Amino acid sequence: MTEAHYRSLAKAGSYRVFATSLVFAIAFLYTGTFDAAAKIGITAAVGKTLLYYVWERIWNNITWGRHSPN
Repeated sequence: MTEAHYRSLAKAGSYRVFATSLVFAIAFLYTGTFDAAAKIGITAAVGKTLLYYVWERIWNNITWGRHSPN
């Protein structure tokens, strides 16, 4: 069974919202400024979203641990 591209994108996007919130909070604690924390959070979000999408597509081609429906 394969996963549609739109499903991988939805998973990546929803995960990124949660993860970016954490990155922003940590960056704000370290920098003390909203602007710097936002730049760090946005940069990390874009890069990690692309990376996560590629990772999902790679794993979609690996059959290890998958079972076909009976």
